[in-house]
Amino acid sequence: MKKISVIIPTKNEPYAGTLVKRINKVLKTKHEIIIVEKGNRLPKISGAKVFRQKSDGLGNAFLEGLEKSSGDVIVLTDGDGSHRAEDIPKLISKLNKADIVVGSRFVSGGKTFDTAHRQFISFVARKLSSTILGINVKDNMSGFFAARKFVFKKIKLNPIGYKILLELLYKAKRKNLKAVEVPIIFEQRKKGKSKYGMEENFRLLKLIFSLKLGLR
Repeated sequence: MKKISVIIPTKNEPYAGTLVKRINKVLKTKHEIIIVEKGNRLPKISGAKVFRQKSDGLGNAFLEGLEKSSGDVIVLTDGDGSHRAEDIPKLISKLNKADIVVGSRFVSGGKTFDTAHRQFISFVARKLSSTILGINVKDNMSGFFAARKFVFKKIKLNPIGYKILLELLYKAKRKNLKAVEVPIIFEQRKKGKSKYGMEENFRLLKLIFSLKLGLR
């Protein structure tokens, strides 16, 4: 079995330690957990490698974690507990049929407990990006995915803000790489406060149009 690298970008996430324990419990194969921390304090978390983020933004945190990774399979998940550790093996198992597997709230069997306001924003963003970029993935705003590491050797990512999956899917399509979705349960964060702000919507618009115009 190939080695798995789970990357978790965080910024003062009080749930991160519990999440690491859950991931280590459910992943029975060889793996590593890489936390890329943006906060002022570097947490001590048993069972994970913790690094201080040097750049800005979740997308860049993922790239820093990718540089530190040694696995053949890369998983990105949130550090607040909204993505269930128990769904990680399900994503990994589908990599025998695809290059990228998206944890999806919006395919059959998927579910979200996000607020109505956040669901509306997500709906508009997903439809807009699908229309402009032609991405045939229902949950293209997901922050939960698994991919073969060679994908990141074929694709150069230049992220803006949080939505690194959108850029990955758009560029993967142009490289004829295959992406599939599997249903997940998206829960509300377990602890702490959301880092999401309205400025992220403007970053998303900038990302969508810069991708379409070939500027990234």
